[in-house]
Amino acid sequence: MHGSWKQNILMAVLNRYVIVMINCILMSIIISIIIELVSLIKTPENDTKEMVEMCNGIAIIMYGYGVAMELRRDLMKYLHLLPLYATQLQEKISALCHKYGIYFILLALGLEILVHVIIIPNRVLNTEGKESYIFAICFFILLLLSILLIRLSVILVRVAYIMRIREEGSNGPKDY
Repeated sequence: MHGSWKQNILMAVLNRYVIVMINCILMSIIISIIIELVSLIKTPENDTKEMVEMCNGIAIIMYGYGVAMELRRDLMKYLHLLPLYATQLQEKISALCHKYGIYFILLALGLEILVHVIIIPNRVLNTEGKESYIFAICFFILLLLSILLIRLSVILVRVAYIMRIREEGSNGPKDY
């Protein structure tokens, strides 16, 4: 079950531990944005432009990451890693990536929509004075993204263990 050195490198890049590492990096970015967002919401100055840039930036990053996660299985087929590296573990990882990728896409899209509600001129949609409420919703979406990144990371680290327990017939966790 060994492919070429190029295929081995690609499999290493698509490894679940690399995904966990990327999740940790994204989580640290999101947490720093959350901290900055909270401090800017609490100040009386009009920091809307800066908050828009932060929320818009992480929304684009998470949207792209969600697409990449969702398409992991298809990417592996395109790179000729499947069926060579097809295992139950790889299938489960791809299914998890697909599921969470959709979550990331939808939440990032929600962030984008909220940011653009603020950007739209007030003569079209008057949000003057309501920006802090909209950014509070962005805060909760960012919090939810962080929780999902943590949850996915924990599941990816434990997925092989959980699958082994199920194969042995033990009463392990039933759902991810």
